[in-house]
Amino acid sequence: MRLKSRSRPLWPLSILTLLVIYFLPAGAQGSDVGNCLLCHKYPGLSRVDENAEMRLLYVNEEIFNQSVHAKVKCEGCHTDITKIPHEPVKPVDCLVLCHIIEPAEEQKFSHKSVEKFLADSVHGKMDEHGKEKPFSEDMPTCKDCHDNPMFRPLAFVKKVRPGIAEDALGRCRVCHKKEEFIYRFYNHVTTRLHKSRSPLNIAESCARCHDDPELVARHNLSTMARGSYGQTFHGKAANLLDESVPDCLDCHVPKGQSVHQMHGNDDIRATTHPENRGQICGSVDCHPGASQQFANYQVHAEFNKEQSPVIYWFTTFFIILTGATLLPLMGILFLDLLRRLFPNASFRRRKEKP
Repeated sequence: MRLKSRSRPLWPLSILTLLVIYFLPAGAQGSDVGNCLLCHKYPGLSRVDENAEMRLLYVNEEIFNQSVHAKVKCEGCHTDITKIPHEPVKPVDCLVLCHIIEPAEEQKFSHKSVEKFLADSVHGKMDEHGKEKPFSEDMPTCKDCHDNPMFRPLAFVKKVRPGIAEDALGRCRVCHKKEEFIYRFYNHVTTRLHKSRSPLNIAESCARCHDDPELVARHNLSTMARGSYGQTFHGKAANLLDESVPDCLDCHVPKGQSVHQMHGNDDIRATTHPENRGQICGSVDCHPGASQQFANYQVHAEFNKEQSPVIYWFTTFFIILTGATLLPLMGILFLDLLRRLFPNASFRRRKEKP
């Protein structure tokens, strides 16, 4: 009798707990299996590391659940965390096997294949002879270029509004009945149908290294890539958030290949090799029919008298011409405005009537 009276109050609590778990949104059950948000949900959670740098440890659950890694458990990336509270974690290795099953081959997913592409690219740490390149520590790692991007679905309705297209979801529901599955795969597929970042965002990402004067000097690069890109028509349009203009990846990555397969300008495999430039500029998406000569102009020419004297003086001429044209015109308009505001105003002293 005593045991029965003690266990009875637990039944409602157990049922309530099961109901809460069952009706939780799908996103809430996604990645936080280890209940990491118990601590990391607080804005401002941070610490100063051993290099005296501030490290923000806050995780916005709502934003994370809309990102491409929403289904990955925290322990999937932070594999060295085995207890709570945990010790300072190691840097994330993006090449580890993930718990997600790759649906085409039904094997655990991994970014491991990227390692081969990156090692063979201009950003690899080893040269073609297997020797370590000078200043190899400058070469980018995964997190230097990639963050945790949000799903960026296409808008099929005349680009009036970005996001989920209800018409498309209706077609999915014909065969697929689980809403969470529909939204997840719809977001994944439509995000991959176009770029996950705008041209401006991609250029700014590359600029972290390619506009660093010290890094540019160490690797004997000829130009500040982002700065010179910003001086071109393409760069100016990108600054105005035009997403139809080419960015770094459009010109430096072979069509249809991984974005990690970039090569030096002197590599025959590079899209920017003198023999291949015409194919990039003359592609059907850019300037169809463009000649090889068209593609040989200095794309990354800077406003620099020593590096690009023709462009420097040509630009200077147009700056002077524009100023010499507009400044007198603005002066005339200003004087006309004064006359309209003060029609009787005069610098001459009026003669007094006798």
